[in-house]
Amino acid sequence: MTIRVQEPSGDYRGYDKTGVISLPPEDLLHRVGPGTPCGEYLRRFWHPVFLGSMLKDLPVRIRRLGEDLVIFRDGSGRLGLVHANCSHRNTSLEYGIIEEKGIRCCYHGWHYDVDGTILETPGEPDASRIKERVAHGAYPVVEVEGLIFAYMGPVEKIPPFPLFDTMSLPGDEMVPAMIPNPCNWQQIAENSIDPYHVVFLHSRVSGVQFQNEFQLMPVFDYFERPNGVFYTSARRVDDKVWIRVHDHLIPNFSQNGGMFTQGDQEELYFARAGLTRWIVPVDDENSLYVAYRHFNEETDPLGLGDKDKVGWNSIDFYGQTGERTYEEAQTGPSDYEAWVGQGAITVHDRENLGHTDQGVSMYRQRLRNAIQRLQAGEEPMQPSDLGLPIPTYAGDTILRIPKSNTDDRALRSEISRKVAEIFRSGDELVGEERRQHIKRRLRDLDDRRGGDRGRTWDQTTQ
Repeated sequence: MTIRVQEPSGDYRGYDKTGVISLPPEDLLHRVGPGTPCGEYLRRFWHPVFLGSMLKDLPVRIRRLGEDLVIFRDGSGRLGLVHANCSHRNTSLEYGIIEEKGIRCCYHGWHYDVDGTILETPGEPDASRIKERVAHGAYPVVEVEGLIFAYMGPVEKIPPFPLFDTMSLPGDEMVPAMIPNPCNWQQIAENSIDPYHVVFLHSRVSGVQFQNEFQLMPVFDYFERPNGVFYTSARRVDDKVWIRVHDHLIPNFSQNGGMFTQGDQEELYFARAGLTRWIVPVDDENSLYVAYRHFNEETDPLGLGDKDKVGWNSIDFYGQTGERTYEEAQTGPSDYEAWVGQGAITVHDRENLGHTDQGVSMYRQRLRNAIQRLQAGEEPMQPSDLGLPIPTYAGDTILRIPKSNTDDRALRSEISRKVAEIFRSGDELVGEERRQHIKRRLRDLDDRRGGDRGRTWDQTTQ
């Protein structure tokens, strides 16, 4: 038998890169426990921490921002979120007894109200002052449309609840979802500020996972807000321009257009969000994707959404959970594989960022700056500082604007800037008045086209 060995040829550099592989994560952005810079920053905001539908008659142990907690609903229907271990002898309150008012530890019967006040210490002498000098750790919680939100920061700094304008849209139903991920929160949060991945991951590389038009390379434009950024992606679809808008507010809020909007629809003006999402750290190496899926005819004209698939570790569009087999994930990788595949905590110093990473770079720098300002004593800007309800821009607009004699990429960028200007012009308005104001101005923009008017769109914008 003759053994043939093909001699390797090429510029192999694995050994030279071993130093890069051993680089540590960026602690400023990734560590979320109590006392860490990012952890203290995150604790200044309201975060969705649990699904209301999962909270039944028994307390539930959870972990959020590196803290072990117990969440429960007492006999009178009030929500409680308390430190997991009893202040007496550290027994877990996940085994506590739900009372009409608060929760009672199973071990020695210490009784706590939802705010951590000790109501009773049975077995202690009548003269005991423990109830007066000890308070159990607890956090404020509110329930909004099926999601339970918590504020885990200093109580004297508690901000207004961030009520977004997309939480009360006419004809819209919000269905909550919560998906666990075995990776750092940053890896998921950055995914939606990276618009280029849609073209490649969801279309050209792994096959079409959403709309066919996502294969088309858009023109991207970024627009800064005081505490975030939104971007437009403008695709040419025959004689139409499909402008899709994503919203991002630091630290962990994002919102995008309809999940099943079709790029070849007739004129569509300021159709609102298909997904409102927060990425909530469990600890440094685990996180939760928590969202409202929006169901309405405007963002889903073909009725492709499925409310029954939305809930715990489940959502009605492709590639968001780890439930597929390994072979399925390898043959059709999507978002979940992209962010979990970076490891438990990615290392930014291993990356080689380029032009396509503009949004990621903007997001990281804004987050670093905000964390460092808090370290210097400046409290962070809240979403509610933009006004209540908080104005958002995410959604889809389709304008009938044929190609002109000019560079079509430049034309689409100009259209995007006009659309962003129109969106911002409604910031002082609320509710349906704002929505109709923006729709009206978009219709005016759509009317700037050739045909019987005898002029091209770009001529009217000079």
